[in-house]
Amino acid sequence: MSPPDVVVTGLGVVSPLGHDVRSFWHGLLRGEVPARPLTFPGAAIPGAVAYLVREAPGCEPGPDTARLGRSSAFALAAARDALGDAGLGASGTGDLTDVGLCVATGNGDSDLQEARRDGRREATGLDWYPYGTAGLLSHRLGLHGPGLTVSTACAAGAYAVAVAAEMIAEGEADVVLAGGTEAVSRPAVGAFLRLGAGDREHCRPFDADRAGTVYGEGAAFLVLESAEHAAARGRAPYARVLSSGWSCDAFHVTAPDPEGTQSLRAVHDALDRGRIAPDGVGAVLAHGTGTPANDAVESRVTARLLGDRTPDVPVTAVKASLGHSGGAAGAFACLTAALVVRHGLVPPVGTLRRLDPACSLRVVHDAPEPPVAKTVLVNAYAFGGNNISVAIGAPGEESP
Repeated sequence: MSPPDVVVTGLGVVSPLGHDVRSFWHGLLRGEVPARPLTFPGAAIPGAVAYLVREAPGCEPGPDTARLGRSSAFALAAARDALGDAGLGASGTGDLTDVGLCVATGNGDSDLQEARRDGRREATGLDWYPYGTAGLLSHRLGLHGPGLTVSTACAAGAYAVAVAAEMIAEGEADVVLAGGTEAVSRPAVGAFLRLGAGDREHCRPFDADRAGTVYGEGAAFLVLESAEHAAARGRAPYARVLSSGWSCDAFHVTAPDPEGTQSLRAVHDALDRGRIAPDGVGAVLAHGTGTPANDAVESRVTARLLGDRTPDVPVTAVKASLGHSGGAAGAFACLTAALVVRHGLVPPVGTLRRLDPACSLRVVHDAPEPPVAKTVLVNAYAFGGNNISVAIGAPGEESP
């Protein structure tokens, strides 16, 4: 018996571009770059910029409201919207009792710890730990299916989507809420600056003048379910999660392997598992951090994958408009891939002014471009050598 098809039936987002999918998508298509000075309490760093969430969505009063950090608040708002978009929860008719949950985050509610450190609040135990967000979502939303926190650094969001798809394929759940959340924090921004990997202007993936990454924040959540379950509920999906491939460089704590051997292996594993030919890749959502080393390795690996099609396949990097949102970054990319499949447009890299001469990719700039085949490939790489590629396709494609 073949495993069930896994489809995306709901999307929810809190981002620097806006707090609904429409605003988010239109901001990407316009190539907006909402980076601004990092000045708010607990994270103010002179000269640093970040992609910040404005007018962060609030939460209904509850027994744990006083200890709700920014990351959990973002996650709760985005998760509710995703469930509502899928016709589940309070705004829908579906039961959430057996819905699974897979949450990605790197720092959790670290702003609570920073507030304690600065004397702006009293310590209250373990309320800032990364795994607290998953527990809070389960409690607030009434999710009693399998739950998991993924914290594979900057690739975690894509891992969460891939793990959720495997939960469904293995029959552990019919529906899983998957995504990532992150809030800008002083330790996270400081770490990039200490590594010499922070750009003082904005995030410029694949640009010849790129100087590093810029931190971002927000949350992106997707409702995944078996195609059979979605059809029984009468839900038309955005896209299908076709397959994924994982690997580890085992090379350096923070730097990528210059050869890109394992990141290329992750891509090929994803295509092999999904029975997708390389010429079936119609667009690539690159990890695209804007750091000189990461972009150089990724551009070479992607060109090796695409071969003779390199000049024709559109490549984009959403961090130009969202910043590097750590554990949420891969979830933002997977959510964007579902929208690319739905609307047939690949958003531009809004900060690209002069393509790195060493980069042979067709990096989208100035205006959106259509994908040239049905499959959208999402790549995410992280500290610790974590690599993942996720293949996302149209919901009506023939099952592999």
